[in-house]
Amino acid sequence: MRGRHLWKFGFIAIASAIWFFLRTGQNPKRAVYPCQQVAVVNIQIFGTILLAFIPNILKQAATNGRLRSATIAVVLIIGSAFVTSDSLNPNFELSVDDYTRIPIDLVPITSSASENTSNLFFIQNATGPEGDMNPAFTALIGLMESQDLHLYRTSENPFGLIESNDVIILKMNGQWDYRGGTNTDLLKSVINTITSHPEGFTGEIVIADNGQGLGNLDRSYSNAYLRNQSMNDVAESFTSFNISTVLWDSLRYSTVGDYDEGDYQDGYVLSETWNEDTEIFTSYPKFETDYGTYISFKNGVWDGISGFDSDRLKVINMPVMKSHFRYGVTGCIKNYMGVPKGHVVSSVHSSIPHEHFSIGLGGMGTLMVETRAPILHILDMIWINPHPMESSTERGPWSTYPNARFTDIIGASQDPVALDYWASKNILCATADYLNYTEYSSLDPDYEPLSDQYYGSDPMDESFHNYLNRSMNILAEAGFQVTMNQTLMNVYVESLTGEIFPTSTPTSPSGAPSEMDLAVFALIPILIGIIALVAIIIRRRGT
Repeated sequence: MRGRHLWKFGFIAIASAIWFFLRTGQNPKRAVYPCQQVAVVNIQIFGTILLAFIPNILKQAATNGRLRSATIAVVLIIGSAFVTSDSLNPNFELSVDDYTRIPIDLVPITSSASENTSNLFFIQNATGPEGDMNPAFTALIGLMESQDLHLYRTSENPFGLIESNDVIILKMNGQWDYRGGTNTDLLKSVINTITSHPEGFTGEIVIADNGQGLGNLDRSYSNAYLRNQSMNDVAESFTSFNISTVLWDSLRYSTVGDYDEGDYQDGYVLSETWNEDTEIFTSYPKFETDYGTYISFKNGVWDGISGFDSDRLKVINMPVMKSHFRYGVTGCIKNYMGVPKGHVVSSVHSSIPHEHFSIGLGGMGTLMVETRAPILHILDMIWINPHPMESSTERGPWSTYPNARFTDIIGASQDPVALDYWASKNILCATADYLNYTEYSSLDPDYEPLSDQYYGSDPMDESFHNYLNRSMNILAEAGFQVTMNQTLMNVYVESLTGEIFPTSTPTSPSGAPSEMDLAVFALIPILIGIIALVAIIIRRRGT
Protein backbone atom coordinates (compact mmCIF):
# COMPACT_ATOMS: atom_id res chain seq x y z
CA MET A 1 0.00 0.00 0.00
CA ARG A 2 1.39 3.39 -0.97
CA GLY A 3 1.62 6.26 1.50
CA ARG A 4 -1.16 8.29 -0.05
CA HIS A 5 -3.61 5.42 0.52
CA LEU A 6 -2.45 5.02 4.12
CA TRP A 7 -2.94 8.74 4.59
CA LYS A 8 -6.51 8.49 3.26
CA PHE A 9 -7.31 5.84 5.86
CA GLY A 10 -5.65 8.03 8.47
CA PHE A 11 -7.73 11.03 7.46
CA ILE A 12 -10.94 8.96 7.70
CA ALA A 13 -9.86 7.67 11.13
CA ILE A 14 -9.11 11.15 12.45
CA ALA A 15 -12.41 12.52 11.11
CA SER A 16 -14.25 9.56 12.68
CA ALA A 17 -12.53 10.20 16.01
CA ILE A 18 -13.52 13.87 15.98
CA TRP A 19 -17.12 12.89 15.21
CA PHE A 20 -17.06 10.23 17.93
CA PHE A 21 -15.87 12.52 20.69
CA LEU A 22 -18.04 15.48 19.70
CA ARG A 23 -21.12 13.25 19.48
CA THR A 24 -20.37 11.31 22.65
CA GLY A 25 -19.36 14.28 24.76
CA GLN A 26 -19.27 13.40 28.46
CA ASN A 27 -21.80 10.60 28.11
CA PRO A 28 -20.15 7.23 27.37
CA LYS A 29 -23.60 5.64 26.89
CA ARG A 30 -23.69 7.20 23.43
CA ALA A 31 -20.72 5.06 22.44
CA VAL A 32 -23.17 2.28 21.57
CA TYR A 33 -25.11 4.38 19.05
CA PRO A 34 -24.89 2.96 15.48
CA CYS A 35 -23.19 6.05 14.04
CA GLN A 36 -20.64 5.90 16.86
CA GLN A 37 -19.92 2.26 16.23
CA VAL A 38 -19.27 3.00 12.53
CA ALA A 39 -16.76 5.65 13.59
CA VAL A 40 -15.08 3.14 15.91
CA VAL A 41 -14.82 0.60 13.07
CA ASN A 42 -13.15 3.21 10.84
CA ILE A 43 -10.59 3.92 13.54
CA GLN A 44 -10.00 0.22 14.19
CA ILE A 45 -9.42 -0.45 10.47
CA PHE A 46 -6.80 2.26 10.27
CA GLY A 47 -5.20 1.05 13.52
CA THR A 48 -4.92 -2.48 12.15
CA ILE A 49 -3.35 -1.26 8.90
CA LEU A 50 -0.98 1.06 10.73
CA LEU A 51 0.17 -1.62 13.16
CA ALA A 52 0.96 -3.89 10.21
CA PHE A 53 3.10 -1.14 8.69
CA ILE A 54 5.01 -0.25 11.87
CA PRO A 55 8.06 -2.47 11.09
CA ASN A 56 8.42 -0.93 7.63
CA ILE A 57 7.85 2.54 9.02
CA LEU A 58 10.58 2.10 11.62
CA LYS A 59 12.96 0.68 9.01
CA GLN A 60 12.41 3.64 6.69
CA ALA A 61 12.67 6.04 9.63
CA ALA A 62 16.09 4.60 10.44
CA THR A 63 17.14 5.08 6.79
CA ASN A 64 15.93 8.69 6.81
CA GLY A 65 17.40 9.51 10.21
CA ARG A 66 14.04 9.81 11.93
CA LEU A 67 14.12 6.61 13.98
CA ARG A 68 14.02 8.37 17.34
CA SER A 69 10.90 10.41 16.55
CA ALA A 70 9.12 7.45 15.00
CA THR A 71 9.94 5.21 17.96
CA ILE A 72 8.54 7.78 20.40
CA ALA A 73 5.31 7.96 18.40
CA VAL A 74 4.96 4.17 18.29
CA VAL A 75 5.58 3.90 22.06
CA LEU A 76 2.93 6.60 22.59
CA ILE A 77 0.41 4.65 20.53
CA ILE A 78 0.96 1.32 22.28
CA GLY A 79 1.58 2.64 25.80
CA SER A 80 -1.42 4.97 25.85
CA ALA A 81 -3.65 2.11 24.75
CA PHE A 82 -2.67 0.08 27.80
CA VAL A 83 -2.67 2.92 30.34
CA THR A 84 -5.85 4.67 29.25
CA SER A 85 -7.88 1.53 28.67
CA ASP A 86 -6.96 0.28 32.14
CA SER A 87 -7.95 3.54 33.82
CA LEU A 88 -11.27 3.62 32.03
CA ASN A 89 -12.32 0.14 33.13
CA PRO A 90 -12.59 0.53 36.92
CA ASN A 91 -13.49 -2.34 39.21
CA PHE A 92 -16.84 -0.89 40.20
CA GLU A 93 -18.09 -1.27 36.62
CA LEU A 94 -17.42 -5.00 36.81
CA SER A 95 -18.85 -5.46 40.31
CA VAL A 96 -22.08 -7.32 40.92
CA ASP A 97 -24.61 -5.64 43.18
CA ASP A 98 -25.47 -7.57 46.32
CA TYR A 99 -29.24 -7.41 46.71
CA THR A 100 -29.19 -9.10 50.10
CA ARG A 101 -31.08 -6.70 52.34
CA ILE A 102 -29.52 -5.59 55.60
CA PRO A 103 -31.82 -7.15 58.24
CA ILE A 104 -33.35 -4.08 59.86
CA ASP A 105 -36.73 -4.33 61.54
CA LEU A 106 -38.29 -0.88 61.86
CA VAL A 107 -40.73 -0.63 64.76
CA PRO A 108 -43.74 1.72 64.51
CA ILE A 109 -44.15 4.29 67.26
CA THR A 110 -47.22 6.17 68.42
CA SER A 111 -46.55 9.31 70.43
CA SER A 112 -48.50 9.88 73.62
CA ALA A 113 -48.44 13.62 73.00
CA SER A 114 -51.54 15.23 71.58
CA GLU A 115 -49.83 18.10 69.77
CA ASN A 116 -46.50 19.27 68.35
CA THR A 117 -45.77 15.83 66.95
CA SER A 118 -44.11 14.89 63.67
CA ASN A 119 -45.24 12.05 61.43
CA LEU A 120 -42.64 9.83 59.75
CA PHE A 121 -43.45 7.26 57.07
CA PHE A 122 -41.26 4.32 55.99
CA ILE A 123 -41.56 1.53 53.45
CA GLN A 124 -39.30 -1.50 53.82
CA ASN A 125 -38.42 -3.97 51.05
CA ALA A 126 -39.08 -1.19 48.58
CA THR A 127 -37.38 -2.48 45.45
CA GLY A 128 -39.44 -4.48 42.97
CA PRO A 129 -38.35 -6.52 39.95
CA GLU A 130 -35.72 -4.69 37.88
CA GLY A 131 -35.77 -1.70 40.18
CA ASP A 132 -39.52 -1.06 40.05
CA MET A 133 -40.31 1.43 42.84
CA ASN A 134 -43.93 2.11 41.87
CA PRO A 135 -45.53 -0.27 44.42
CA ALA A 136 -43.31 1.08 47.20
CA PHE A 137 -44.01 4.73 46.48
CA THR A 138 -47.72 4.02 46.12
CA ALA A 139 -47.59 2.36 49.54
CA LEU A 140 -45.73 5.37 50.95
CA ILE A 141 -48.40 7.75 49.67
CA GLY A 142 -51.04 5.42 51.14
CA LEU A 143 -49.38 5.59 54.57
CA MET A 144 -49.35 9.37 54.37
CA GLU A 145 -53.00 9.51 53.38
CA SER A 146 -53.91 7.26 56.31
CA GLN A 147 -52.77 10.15 58.51
CA ASP A 148 -54.57 12.76 56.43
CA LEU A 149 -51.48 13.92 54.54
CA HIS A 150 -52.58 13.86 50.90
CA LEU A 151 -50.21 14.26 47.99
CA TYR A 152 -52.89 15.51 45.59
CA ARG A 153 -54.82 18.72 46.14
CA THR A 154 -58.25 18.24 44.62
CA SER A 155 -61.79 19.45 45.13
CA GLU A 156 -62.24 16.56 47.57
CA ASN A 157 -58.92 17.19 49.35
CA PRO A 158 -58.38 20.97 49.31
CA PHE A 159 -55.45 20.66 51.72
CA GLY A 160 -53.42 18.28 49.57
CA LEU A 161 -49.86 19.15 48.64
CA ILE A 162 -49.87 19.34 44.83
CA GLU A 163 -52.44 20.86 42.48
CA SER A 164 -52.84 19.70 38.91
CA ASN A 165 -51.11 22.76 37.40
CA ASP A 166 -48.31 23.24 39.94
CA VAL A 167 -44.65 23.64 39.06
CA ILE A 168 -42.62 21.20 41.15
CA ILE A 169 -38.88 21.32 41.74
CA LEU A 170 -37.47 17.93 42.67
CA LYS A 171 -34.32 18.85 44.58
CA MET A 172 -32.05 15.86 44.00
CA ASN A 173 -28.54 14.94 45.02
CA GLY A 174 -26.77 15.21 41.68
CA GLN A 175 -23.29 15.90 43.03
CA TRP A 176 -22.11 12.29 43.08
CA ASP A 177 -22.26 9.36 40.72
CA TYR A 178 -22.62 5.62 41.49
CA ARG A 179 -24.57 5.21 44.78
CA GLY A 180 -23.82 8.73 45.96
CA GLY A 181 -26.70 10.38 44.08
CA THR A 182 -30.44 10.04 44.48
CA ASN A 183 -31.85 6.75 43.19
CA THR A 184 -33.28 7.35 39.71
CA ASP A 185 -35.73 4.43 39.98
CA LEU A 186 -37.28 6.27 42.92
CA LEU A 187 -37.20 9.52 40.94
CA LYS A 188 -39.11 7.87 38.11
CA SER A 189 -41.80 6.62 40.48
CA VAL A 190 -42.20 10.03 42.11
CA ILE A 191 -42.69 11.68 38.71
CA ASN A 192 -45.05 8.92 37.61
CA THR A 193 -47.16 9.50 40.74
CA ILE A 194 -47.25 13.28 40.39
CA THR A 195 -48.23 13.12 36.71
CA SER A 196 -51.02 10.68 37.62
CA HIS A 197 -52.88 13.49 39.37
CA PRO A 198 -56.58 12.53 39.52
CA GLU A 199 -57.58 15.85 37.96
CA GLY A 200 -54.98 15.55 35.19
CA PHE A 201 -51.48 16.99 35.47
CA THR A 202 -50.96 20.13 33.38
CA GLY A 203 -48.11 21.58 35.38
CA GLU A 204 -44.36 21.14 35.13
CA ILE A 205 -41.65 19.19 36.94
CA VAL A 206 -38.04 20.36 37.15
CA ILE A 207 -35.29 18.00 38.33
CA ALA A 208 -32.55 20.19 39.79
CA ASP A 209 -29.44 20.47 41.92
CA ASN A 210 -26.34 22.58 42.43
CA GLY A 211 -23.36 20.29 42.88
CA GLN A 212 -21.02 23.25 43.49
CA GLY A 213 -19.12 22.49 40.30
CA LEU A 214 -19.35 18.71 40.71
CA GLY A 215 -22.99 18.31 39.69
CA ASN A 216 -24.19 16.23 36.76
CA LEU A 217 -27.73 15.11 35.94
CA ASP A 218 -26.68 12.98 32.95
CA ARG A 219 -24.32 10.53 34.60
CA SER A 220 -23.28 7.31 32.94
CA TYR A 221 -23.06 5.56 36.32
CA SER A 222 -26.10 6.34 38.39
CA ASN A 223 -27.80 5.00 41.49
CA ALA A 224 -30.33 2.68 39.87
CA TYR A 225 -31.02 -0.92 38.98
CA LEU A 226 -29.84 -0.15 35.45
CA ARG A 227 -26.72 1.80 36.23
CA ASN A 228 -26.84 3.90 33.08
CA GLN A 229 -30.27 5.40 33.90
CA SER A 230 -29.47 9.05 34.56
CA MET A 231 -31.80 11.77 35.81
CA ASN A 232 -31.90 13.19 32.29
CA ASP A 233 -32.95 9.78 30.99
CA VAL A 234 -35.82 9.71 33.46
CA ALA A 235 -36.98 13.18 32.42
CA GLU A 236 -36.85 12.27 28.74
CA SER A 237 -38.91 9.11 29.32
CA PHE A 238 -42.01 11.20 30.17
CA THR A 239 -42.79 12.47 26.70
CA SER A 240 -46.40 13.45 27.42
CA PHE A 241 -45.58 15.89 30.22
CA ASN A 242 -43.41 18.94 30.77
CA ILE A 243 -40.46 17.38 32.59
CA SER A 244 -36.98 18.90 32.42
CA THR A 245 -33.67 19.06 34.23
CA VAL A 246 -31.57 22.04 35.20
CA LEU A 247 -28.11 21.96 36.71
CA TRP A 248 -27.76 25.03 38.89
CA ASP A 249 -23.96 24.64 38.85
CA SER A 250 -23.91 26.56 35.59
CA LEU A 251 -25.90 29.44 37.11
CA ARG A 252 -23.77 30.09 40.16
CA TYR A 253 -21.24 32.22 38.30
CA SER A 254 -23.86 34.88 37.52
CA THR A 255 -25.20 37.11 40.29
CA VAL A 256 -28.48 38.60 39.06
CA GLY A 257 -31.57 40.45 40.19
CA ASP A 258 -34.97 38.80 40.43
CA TYR A 259 -37.66 39.08 37.76
CA ASP A 260 -39.56 41.86 39.52
CA GLU A 261 -36.41 43.96 39.14
CA GLY A 262 -36.59 43.55 35.38
CA ASP A 263 -33.73 41.05 35.22
CA TYR A 264 -34.53 38.02 33.05
CA GLN A 265 -31.02 36.55 33.06
CA ASP A 266 -30.57 33.07 34.53
CA GLY A 267 -28.39 33.08 37.62
CA TYR A 268 -28.34 33.47 41.39
CA VAL A 269 -29.90 36.17 43.52
CA LEU A 270 -27.52 36.86 46.40
CA SER A 271 -28.63 38.58 49.60
CA GLU A 272 -26.55 41.52 50.79
CA THR A 273 -27.46 40.74 54.40
CA TRP A 274 -25.06 38.63 56.45
CA ASN A 275 -26.80 36.36 58.95
CA GLU A 276 -24.76 36.77 62.12
CA ASP A 277 -26.08 33.59 63.76
CA THR A 278 -25.46 31.13 60.94
CA GLU A 279 -22.84 33.19 59.06
CA ILE A 280 -24.39 33.01 55.64
CA PHE A 281 -25.46 35.23 52.77
CA THR A 282 -28.61 33.48 51.60
CA SER A 283 -28.95 32.97 47.87
CA TYR A 284 -31.26 31.19 45.47
CA PRO A 285 -31.46 30.31 41.76
CA LYS A 286 -33.76 31.89 39.19
CA PHE A 287 -34.04 30.47 35.70
CA GLU A 288 -36.17 29.84 32.64
CA THR A 289 -37.12 26.19 32.11
CA ASP A 290 -37.04 24.32 28.81
CA TYR A 291 -40.75 25.08 28.49
CA GLY A 292 -40.46 28.83 28.92
CA THR A 293 -41.50 29.02 32.58
CA TYR A 294 -39.73 31.64 34.69
CA ILE A 295 -38.94 30.34 38.16
CA SER A 296 -37.61 32.20 41.16
CA PHE A 297 -36.78 29.62 43.82
CA LYS A 298 -37.72 32.07 46.55
CA ASN A 299 -40.60 34.03 45.07
CA GLY A 300 -42.34 31.51 42.81
CA VAL A 301 -43.49 31.35 39.19
CA TRP A 302 -43.24 34.65 37.31
CA ASP A 303 -45.59 35.47 34.44
CA GLY A 304 -44.61 39.09 33.72
CA ILE A 305 -48.18 40.37 34.07
CA SER A 306 -49.56 39.48 37.49
CA GLY A 307 -46.14 39.00 39.04
CA PHE A 308 -45.07 36.07 41.19
CA ASP A 309 -47.32 33.11 41.97
CA SER A 310 -45.63 31.70 45.06
CA ASP A 311 -48.27 29.08 45.84
CA ARG A 312 -47.87 27.42 42.46
CA LEU A 313 -44.18 26.58 43.03
CA LYS A 314 -43.55 23.51 45.21
CA VAL A 315 -40.24 21.93 46.25
CA ILE A 316 -39.80 18.27 47.12
CA ASN A 317 -36.48 17.44 48.74
CA MET A 318 -35.06 14.03 47.67
CA PRO A 319 -31.72 13.33 49.41
CA VAL A 320 -29.74 10.14 49.96
CA MET A 321 -28.93 9.20 53.55
CA LYS A 322 -25.23 8.41 53.97
CA SER A 323 -22.17 9.10 56.06
CA HIS A 324 -20.20 12.29 55.57
CA PHE A 325 -16.51 12.87 56.26
CA ARG A 326 -16.98 16.43 57.58
CA TYR A 327 -20.44 16.43 59.14
CA GLY A 328 -20.98 12.80 60.07
CA VAL A 329 -24.26 12.36 58.21
CA THR A 330 -25.93 13.90 55.19
CA GLY A 331 -29.69 13.71 54.74
CA CYS A 332 -32.64 16.06 54.38
CA ILE A 333 -31.10 19.09 56.06
CA LYS A 334 -27.69 18.91 54.45
CA ASN A 335 -29.15 18.22 50.99
CA TYR A 336 -30.08 21.90 50.94
CA MET A 337 -26.41 22.66 50.37
CA GLY A 338 -27.43 22.07 46.75
CA VAL A 339 -29.64 25.18 46.77
CA PRO A 340 -27.33 28.20 47.41
CA LYS A 341 -24.93 29.90 45.06
CA GLY A 342 -21.78 28.52 46.61
CA HIS A 343 -20.03 31.84 47.20
CA VAL A 344 -16.32 31.55 48.04
CA VAL A 345 -15.28 34.17 50.59
CA SER A 346 -12.38 32.47 52.37
CA SER A 347 -8.85 32.59 51.03
CA VAL A 348 -7.93 29.70 53.33
CA HIS A 349 -10.61 27.41 51.91
CA SER A 350 -10.58 28.81 48.38
CA SER A 351 -12.35 25.82 46.85
CA ILE A 352 -15.10 25.35 49.46
CA PRO A 353 -18.06 27.75 49.46
CA HIS A 354 -18.73 29.55 52.72
CA GLU A 355 -22.23 28.05 52.91
CA HIS A 356 -20.59 24.68 53.53
CA PHE A 357 -19.09 25.95 56.79
CA SER A 358 -22.42 27.49 57.72
CA ILE A 359 -23.95 24.00 57.87
CA GLY A 360 -22.48 23.44 61.32
CA LEU A 361 -24.18 26.62 62.59
CA GLY A 362 -27.59 25.68 61.19
CA GLY A 363 -27.18 27.52 57.89
CA MET A 364 -29.32 25.08 55.92
CA GLY A 365 -32.18 25.86 58.28
CA THR A 366 -31.66 29.54 57.49
CA LEU A 367 -31.83 28.75 53.77
CA MET A 368 -35.13 26.90 54.15
CA VAL A 369 -36.61 29.76 56.17
CA GLU A 370 -35.36 32.65 54.04
CA THR A 371 -35.81 31.12 50.58
CA ARG A 372 -38.32 28.26 50.19
CA ALA A 373 -38.93 25.22 52.37
CA PRO A 374 -39.94 21.87 50.82
CA ILE A 375 -43.52 20.68 51.07
CA LEU A 376 -42.20 17.13 51.53
CA HIS A 377 -38.94 15.32 52.14
CA ILE A 378 -38.48 11.91 50.52
CA LEU A 379 -35.44 10.16 51.94
CA ASP A 380 -33.69 7.61 49.74
CA MET A 381 -32.30 4.76 51.85
CA ILE A 382 -32.41 2.07 49.19
CA TRP A 383 -28.61 1.96 48.97
CA ILE A 384 -26.76 3.75 51.76
CA ASN A 385 -23.14 4.37 52.64
CA PRO A 386 -23.06 3.42 56.35
CA HIS A 387 -19.29 3.54 56.79
CA PRO A 388 -18.46 5.98 59.63
CA MET A 389 -15.73 8.54 59.12
CA GLU A 390 -13.81 7.51 62.23
CA SER A 391 -13.60 3.85 61.24
CA SER A 392 -13.46 3.56 57.48
CA THR A 393 -11.84 4.97 54.36
CA GLU A 394 -15.07 4.16 52.50
CA ARG A 395 -17.09 6.91 54.22
CA GLY A 396 -19.24 9.31 52.24
CA PRO A 397 -20.54 11.51 50.79
CA TRP A 398 -19.34 9.63 47.68
CA SER A 399 -20.10 5.95 47.39
CA THR A 400 -19.00 3.41 44.81
CA TYR A 401 -21.21 0.44 43.96
CA PRO A 402 -19.32 -2.05 46.17
CA ASN A 403 -19.23 0.35 49.15
CA ALA A 404 -23.01 0.80 49.35
CA ARG A 405 -25.28 -1.45 51.39
CA PHE A 406 -28.79 -2.49 50.38
CA THR A 407 -31.17 -1.47 53.17
CA ASP A 408 -34.02 -1.03 50.65
CA ILE A 409 -36.02 1.57 52.60
CA ILE A 410 -37.65 4.81 51.57
CA GLY A 411 -39.03 7.39 53.98
CA ALA A 412 -41.02 10.61 53.92
CA SER A 413 -42.00 13.43 56.24
CA GLN A 414 -42.72 17.12 56.34
CA ASP A 415 -40.26 17.36 59.23
CA PRO A 416 -36.69 17.11 57.86
CA VAL A 417 -35.11 17.15 61.31
CA ALA A 418 -37.17 14.27 62.70
CA LEU A 419 -36.66 12.26 59.50
CA ASP A 420 -32.89 12.75 59.62
CA TYR A 421 -32.77 11.98 63.33
CA TRP A 422 -34.89 8.81 63.37
CA ALA A 423 -33.51 7.36 60.13
CA SER A 424 -29.87 7.88 61.13
CA LYS A 425 -30.51 6.38 64.57
CA ASN A 426 -32.50 3.37 63.42
CA ILE A 427 -31.14 2.69 59.90
CA LEU A 428 -27.71 4.23 59.42
CA CYS A 429 -26.36 3.39 62.89
CA ALA A 430 -28.10 0.01 62.84
CA THR A 431 -26.38 -0.86 59.56
CA ALA A 432 -22.97 0.25 60.86
CA ASP A 433 -23.53 -1.94 63.89
CA TYR A 434 -24.54 -4.87 61.69
CA LEU A 435 -21.27 -4.44 59.78
CA ASN A 436 -19.43 -4.81 63.11
CA TYR A 437 -18.19 -1.25 63.39
CA THR A 438 -17.45 -0.52 67.05
CA GLU A 439 -16.91 3.20 66.56
CA TYR A 440 -19.66 5.11 64.78
CA SER A 441 -20.49 8.05 67.03
CA SER A 442 -20.21 10.35 63.99
CA LEU A 443 -23.47 8.79 62.73
CA ASP A 444 -25.29 9.14 66.06
CA PRO A 445 -27.70 12.10 66.22
CA ASP A 446 -27.46 12.03 70.02
CA TYR A 447 -23.65 12.27 70.15
CA GLU A 448 -22.84 15.92 70.68
CA PRO A 449 -19.00 16.10 70.71
CA LEU A 450 -16.89 15.74 67.63
CA SER A 451 -15.93 12.11 67.14
CA ASP A 452 -12.78 11.22 69.04
CA GLN A 453 -11.28 9.63 65.95
CA TYR A 454 -11.37 10.66 62.34
CA TYR A 455 -9.91 9.49 59.08
CA GLY A 456 -7.32 11.59 57.27
CA SER A 457 -5.81 14.94 58.16
CA ASP A 458 -9.07 16.86 58.68
CA PRO A 459 -11.31 16.51 61.73
CA MET A 460 -15.07 16.94 61.55
CA ASP A 461 -16.26 20.50 60.94
CA GLU A 462 -19.14 19.87 63.34
CA SER A 463 -20.97 16.92 64.83
CA PHE A 464 -24.16 15.68 63.23
CA HIS A 465 -26.04 16.30 66.48
CA ASN A 466 -24.99 19.93 66.70
CA TYR A 467 -25.76 20.95 63.13
CA LEU A 468 -29.09 19.11 63.23
CA ASN A 469 -30.02 20.70 66.57
CA ARG A 470 -29.12 24.21 65.43
CA SER A 471 -31.04 23.78 62.18
CA MET A 472 -34.01 22.56 64.21
CA ASN A 473 -33.96 25.65 66.42
CA ILE A 474 -33.93 27.99 63.42
CA LEU A 475 -36.81 26.18 61.74
CA ALA A 476 -38.80 26.03 65.01
CA GLU A 477 -38.38 29.78 65.56
CA ALA A 478 -39.83 30.33 62.08
CA GLY A 479 -42.91 28.27 62.97
CA PHE A 480 -42.07 24.90 61.41
CA GLN A 481 -42.97 21.67 63.20
CA VAL A 482 -39.57 20.05 63.81
CA THR A 483 -38.24 17.88 66.60
CA MET A 484 -35.36 15.68 67.71
CA ASN A 485 -37.43 14.23 70.55
CA GLN A 486 -38.47 10.65 69.74
CA THR A 487 -41.42 10.89 72.14
CA LEU A 488 -42.88 13.52 69.79
CA MET A 489 -42.60 11.33 66.71
CA ASN A 490 -45.24 9.09 65.17
CA VAL A 491 -43.52 6.43 63.06
CA TYR A 492 -45.57 4.52 60.50
CA VAL A 493 -43.99 1.49 58.84
CA GLU A 494 -45.14 -0.83 56.09
CA SER A 495 -43.11 -3.75 54.78
CA LEU A 496 -43.82 -5.02 51.31
CA THR A 497 -43.83 -8.79 51.08
CA GLY A 498 -42.94 -11.44 48.55
CA GLU A 499 -39.98 -12.05 46.27
CA ILE A 500 -40.02 -8.51 44.93
CA PHE A 501 -36.29 -7.89 44.78
CA PRO A 502 -34.44 -8.33 41.48
CA THR A 503 -33.77 -11.96 40.58
CA SER A 504 -30.70 -11.08 38.53
CA THR A 505 -28.12 -8.33 38.56
CA PRO A 506 -26.83 -7.07 35.23
CA THR A 507 -23.15 -6.09 35.38
CA SER A 508 -23.44 -4.36 32.01
CA PRO A 509 -27.06 -3.16 31.67
CA SER A 510 -28.75 -2.91 28.31
CA GLY A 511 -27.57 0.26 26.62
CA ALA A 512 -24.63 0.75 28.99
CA PRO A 513 -21.10 0.91 27.58
CA SER A 514 -19.20 -2.35 27.62
CA GLU A 515 -15.52 -2.61 28.47
CA MET A 516 -14.71 -2.22 24.77
CA ASP A 517 -16.92 0.86 24.54
CA LEU A 518 -15.10 2.41 27.47
CA ALA A 519 -11.73 1.51 25.98
CA VAL A 520 -12.62 3.58 22.93
CA PHE A 521 -11.91 6.62 25.07
CA ALA A 522 -8.26 5.60 25.00
CA LEU A 523 -8.28 6.66 21.35
CA ILE A 524 -7.51 10.32 22.06
CA PRO A 525 -3.84 9.82 23.02
CA ILE A 526 -3.58 6.95 20.55
CA LEU A 527 -4.67 9.22 17.71
CA ILE A 528 -2.21 11.87 18.84
CA GLY A 529 0.49 9.27 18.35
CA ILE A 530 -0.97 8.26 14.99
CA ILE A 531 -1.01 11.85 13.77
CA ALA A 532 2.55 12.37 14.96
CA LEU A 533 3.69 9.16 13.30
CA VAL A 534 1.97 9.89 10.01
CA ALA A 535 3.35 13.45 9.98
CA ILE A 536 6.88 12.14 10.53
CA ILE A 537 6.87 9.23 8.11
CA ILE A 538 4.48 9.95 5.26
CA ARG A 539 6.00 13.08 3.83
CA ARG A 540 6.84 11.71 0.45
CA ARG A 541 3.88 10.69 -1.68
CA GLY A 542 5.75 7.71 -3.01
CA THR A 543 6.43 6.17 0.40
